[in-house]
Amino acid sequence: MESIKAVIEKKRKVIALLLLGLCLTSAVIGIAIIAGDSFDSGGIGGGKIAIINIEGAIVGGRGGFGILGPQSGADDIAKQIKHAGEDPSVEAIILRINSPGGSAAASQELHKEICKARENDKIVVASMSDVATSGGYYVACAADKIVANPGTITGSIGAIFSQLQYSELLEEYGIKANVIKSGKYKDIGSPLRNMTEEERQILQEMVDDIYIQFVRAVAEGRDMNESEVLELADGRILTGRQAKELGLVDELGNFQDAVDLAAEMAGIKGKPKVVEYGRKSAFEAIFGVFARELGHGIAETILETGKQRVELGW
Repeated sequence: MESIKAVIEKKRKVIALLLLGLCLTSAVIGIAIIAGDSFDSGGIGGGKIAIINIEGAIVGGRGGFGILGPQSGADDIAKQIKHAGEDPSVEAIILRINSPGGSAAASQELHKEICKARENDKIVVASMSDVATSGGYYVACAADKIVANPGTITGSIGAIFSQLQYSELLEEYGIKANVIKSGKYKDIGSPLRNMTEEERQILQEMVDDIYIQFVRAVAEGRDMNESEVLELADGRILTGRQAKELGLVDELGNFQDAVDLAAEMAGIKGKPKVVEYGRKSAFEAIFGVFARELGHGIAETILETGKQRVELGW
């Protein structure tokens, strides 16, 4: 009979082999993801339409999967837009948007990158799926044309700051918080205490400033007067059909209609070559952000000498 020590040693070896296998698998996936980020132009000759998906909440950084579902990281999406905008074989870009919005700054990053792509003479069409509200619409309004389904939920032009406040709950259970701060507003918005009227005014001014930036972006993108946009910019949501009647959407149609419109606007003869950017591997789709982050870290260490494959497209 094997000794307890021998059994433990065998288990350690099995666990070590499993961990090694996981690391190697993640490294392979990471390399594949990195390689996928560096898109093959497919030669010259044009006729290519790049599809860039904006799925879920728009956040800063690289995105991934949050508590409420998938997130579109501004860094990743901006890189894809930049790559497509600088690829001479790409004649048009379609932004496939299915997003309720998110970070104002992240939405602005994507808006800016779309404007740069248009400055590079790329046709940009926004194709709205189920939802393209708030930051999702902020991104869409930078496009040359917007296509939505009649039942798409869009609009919600506005800005919001929300705060959970549970000081009374803490007090009920005898929990107190000690805060040491460098200035009177350093803990503004803290859930540990009530907000003062002065702090409320500061935050209201901040929200109003972002709101005006949003309104001006819509007015410029849709060729409307700010006064016209202000009449619609009260946070209301709209169907695609309502948005078209109000001038916030150009055409009613599905994704294929957006492809046809982009091809027509770009002067592409015949059937265009449609290429999807940022497609996830099957492994990443199943295991999500864990495989992505672990794989990226291992793969970037392995491929340290080949940095150009990471920077390609930035």
